[in-house]
This record gives sequence, structure tokens and C-alpha cells, in this order.
Amino acid sequence: MRKPIFDLTDKVAIVTGGSRGIGKAIANEFCNSGATVVIASRKQDGLDKAAEEINTESGKVVPIAAHTGDRDAVENLIQKTLDSCGGIDIVVNNAATNPQFGPILQSEESQWDKVWEVNVKGYFRLAKASFSHMKKRGGGKIINVSSIAAKLPLIG
Repeated sequence: MRKPIFDLTDKVAIVTGGSRGIGKAIANEFCNSGATVVIASRKQDGLDKAAEEINTESGKVVPIAAHTGDRDAVENLIQKTLDSCGGIDIVVNNAATNPQFGPILQSEESQWDKVWEVNVKGYFRLAKASFSHMKKRGGGKIINVSSIAAKLPLIG
């Protein structure tokens, strides 16, 4: 095992979009640093597979299915995290969606609604729902991951 970048012993982190990509890499690093990490994503089977692959020699991983675009699912994620881990210290808002990649004239309003629910309101909901629990533990960190797409204009 390589030396961790920082010490997260006794810290609890929630990482959305944690079943693959950047979210899974963040969860792996947090576990390597001693944290208990809740990985959240829509599909339990993908989470279970990711949980098997994440290095838990120093930390622990807890897979919880949750759609961050759904208010009730976010509240359920918080409650399950509290029940299984005892608190929240770190939230990494990483889950995102982009159902239409291309010219705006080829997109539907419902696609934009989905982007707004997950990529904007989902981040807001999880941050707001976790804040009071972080405060009880003396503070915490909320990390919002975004893409470079705003800096790369598309034709159309």
C-alpha cells in the first residue's frame, strides 16, 4: 500500500457518482487515507462492484444506491449514512448527467430539466442536507466537481 496523501482516519465521506470514474478514484483515495466512504450512485450492482475494487486496507466503503436528482433519495442517503457510519464530515458532489450532447436545437426541455435536477439541485440538496450533521462534528468539507464543458463552446 502506498502512503496516503492525507489522514482521514475517523472521517466519514459521501462521494456521489462513486461507482466509476473520478468518483471511484476519489473514494479509493479517501479509503486509502483511512476514511469511511459512502459511495452513491443510481445502480446498486455498479456500487457493489466498485466497493469490491476499492482499497479498504485503511478505510471502509459503504455502497448506497441514491439518485441525487431525487429529493427523497438524497434524504434517504443522508439517513442511511448516519445510521451506518454515525456522521458526515465530507461530501463530494460528483454525480452528473448529460442526456443530450450536441446542438441545443436538437435537445428537448425535459433533457435540460434532468440536467438541472442532478447537476445543480442535486448538489444543493446534498450540501444543505449534510451541513447540520457536519456542524455537529465540528465542521466539514463540501467539494463540488464540475466539468470543463462551460469553457468549450459547441457549434449550434
